[in-house]
Amino acid sequence: MPHFLTSLICVILSVGTGYAADAPIKYDDKTEVLLGRLGPPSKDVMRLFQGVGMKNVRYHPVTEEEREKIGAALASLPDIHRKVLVDHLDRLSFVDGILGAGTGLTSASNTKGSYSVTFRASLINESLTEFLTTKERTLFNNVKDGPIITVTAKGLDALPFGLLHESTHMVDSTFGIWRDLNQPLIHDIWKDASDLKVPYANSAVTGTDFRGKGRVSVRKAQSIYDAMQDSPFVSLYSTASAGEDIAELVAWYIELKRFNADLVIELSSASGETIKRYRPLEFRRVKDRFEAVQKLMSMLEESAAVSR
Repeated sequence: MPHFLTSLICVILSVGTGYAADAPIKYDDKTEVLLGRLGPPSKDVMRLFQGVGMKNVRYHPVTEEEREKIGAALASLPDIHRKVLVDHLDRLSFVDGILGAGTGLTSASNTKGSYSVTFRASLINESLTEFLTTKERTLFNNVKDGPIITVTAKGLDALPFGLLHESTHMVDSTFGIWRDLNQPLIHDIWKDASDLKVPYANSAVTGTDFRGKGRVSVRKAQSIYDAMQDSPFVSLYSTASAGEDIAELVAWYIELKRFNADLVIELSSASGETIKRYRPLEFRRVKDRFEAVQKLMSMLEESAAVSR
């Protein structure tokens, strides 16, 4: 997947007769089992990092304080989320030396059906505001008197949000969401895994490096976000692929319903004056898709209950 962020981990679900988005956080036996998977990345994983030029990536042994934060992040995931992690997570690792705004890597382990997840260690202590602002700014080249982009996020911190996003990819792996082109979440938006339908294929919202267009002048930011405001995408990263679109949409739905999230993208002048603000969780087409997410989650929950 683009920007060194591949993933296949788990399911955004909760146990019950309907999807319980407000289910309580549980620090239980599953959390302890997952904490027991902490350890150094395999040689194969390290070679993957080195293969993309990250020669200085090195294992980060977590401190006791960091272990507690990782435990809290795992505990914030819904029940079946953690159940699938217990069933399929081989190793959870943290490393130093990942370049730029990269988050990490999820890769297949030697054991069939199992995966290793490796995160940038600094993510443990990073706020979601810091993480998203850094990620967003990498899309643009700064110019004199150009706007300054700041993303302010309320909800989970960067690590639990990262786990929440990454885990959504297992929904695709398990239930084949994006492969079903009639799936309501995507049938009006995506032609296949990577190609968008018109009008989104020709929209300014697709004009960033998340769609392989390279960095653009920050002077184009307002036109890009204006287009995003009239689109079904909750973030620019959602435009990268159908899988990333679903992962972003479901993660932010969970953030909103369980953690009272807020998300604001602000363009401001060098003197600090606000040029324009965008609230993606309130975009009309995004809110329409959240209704489809609710129905999808209930359906997946019922499927999971039958398979027990």
